[in-house]
Amino acid sequence: MLKINNYNDFAKFLAEKRQLKRPIVTIGVTAFMRFFPALFLNNLHIICYKDCDDNKILGKFAKIFCLQKVAPKTKLKIFNTNNLLRHKKVRDYLKKLGAKKYLYLYRSNINIQNAKKGLGIKIIANKAKLSKHFENKINFRIILKRIGLKPILGQTLTWQQFKNKDYNYFYRKYGSKFVIQLPDFLLGGGKGTIFINNSKKFIKFKVESRNGIYKEKKLKHVNVTKFIDGWHCSVACCATKYGTLISGINRQIIDIPEVISSQKGDGLFCGHVFGLKFDKKITSQINNIATKLGRFMYKNGYKGIFGIDLLINKETNRVYPVECNARYTGAFPMLSMLHVKHKIIPLDFFHFWKFFNLNYKINQEKINKMYQRPIMGSHLVLSNITNKPVKVKKSLKAGLYHFNPLSKKITFRTKAIFYEAIKGDNDFILIDGLPKKGDIIQTHDNLARICHVLFKRNILSQNGALNYKTAEIVRGIYNNIIGF
Repeated sequence: MLKINNYNDFAKFLAEKRQLKRPIVTIGVTAFMRFFPALFLNNLHIICYKDCDDNKILGKFAKIFCLQKVAPKTKLKIFNTNNLLRHKKVRDYLKKLGAKKYLYLYRSNINIQNAKKGLGIKIIANKAKLSKHFENKINFRIILKRIGLKPILGQTLTWQQFKNKDYNYFYRKYGSKFVIQLPDFLLGGGKGTIFINNSKKFIKFKVESRNGIYKEKKLKHVNVTKFIDGWHCSVACCATKYGTLISGINRQIIDIPEVISSQKGDGLFCGHVFGLKFDKKITSQINNIATKLGRFMYKNGYKGIFGIDLLINKETNRVYPVECNARYTGAFPMLSMLHVKHKIIPLDFFHFWKFFNLNYKINQEKINKMYQRPIMGSHLVLSNITNKPVKVKKSLKAGLYHFNPLSKKITFRTKAIFYEAIKGDNDFILIDGLPKKGDIIQTHDNLARICHVLFKRNILSQNGALNYKTAEIVRGIYNNIIGF
């Protein structure tokens, strides 16, 4: 039996890498978001779509099959794992890897489970039906009450019930600010969240959804909740037989106009700040929420990594659970990279060991104390902020850069992708699908994303906006890539 209670135990796996009997395959639009397990697992194959400079660096850690490189004329209707998995060249590549293989997914779904047939694949992820159950925003409110936690004041209505209510009905119950959540939007991204702060915005939503269809999605239910003024935060967790492992609190970066178009919705995810300090009362509440939810999920068949979105009112020190992401979240792999930097065992390690059914033992209390150690770093997702496709004017290399605050120019330093390489406040890393000169960056699909930017520091001001230094750097990056 393996005993994993400190970083030295994990470091042995970093040095040796675990050799499994069958290859492990993972699939994504870009390779960066899937590379991290290659640090402790041998024989990882990454199948990605984008042919970008990242792949030259990441190829040192895993074998990369890039569809855009081997078939440049390939056009997919939707850029996701399901469509990549169904492409003939991808299937041919998978068949060459042998009769049996693992497929590591951030999140499974019915389409992927059907697409893997005939490929000898065992999926490393929870069943789609199980993840969907916990991610459903209606179920989440019910589950919170069942495990003794209080959801945000609100109600669930059928679409027929909702369409017969006016603004004044909700104003009387929740005040001038309230939130509409659309549970039929499972993948989020801002499409299913609408912040209402006046009657005009409420009427606008009513008009846009008057036929029971909103953004091409048929609506069955609507959640309406009181608006909570506070910090958007999250924790990453791992459900194990020994209990729930809980990361430190991550502040979410939301609705930043410098990096994402506000016309795409409300509550738009733009990144995280990791390692901020919080009052012990806040930490205690979050640990209670995560422990109870993780225990319930594990008892009902869920295992491995999941995330909880939270709202924290800093004035009252009150924590409100918002939703459960029963999957890998947008905190990865950046959170894991910071954990390794600070000699903390990454949650991925326990996630994989659970799915491989390996015999191991941990001291949950010791491990969770490890996750409360101080870390610091941020990441920011850059996207097309215009409402039209834009052409890339200059290719940028993946790696470490320096920003000169006087000339406003950015300079490439070296091909580094880990936080350890970032030394100064004007240094940063560009990674994750960097576009090439002449590429067209779209507006609404997965390829609207430009790249990730990694920083060693807190990049937010107190009110949640980018601080001045970071905003300057972001403008410099956009100017270099696109010219605005």
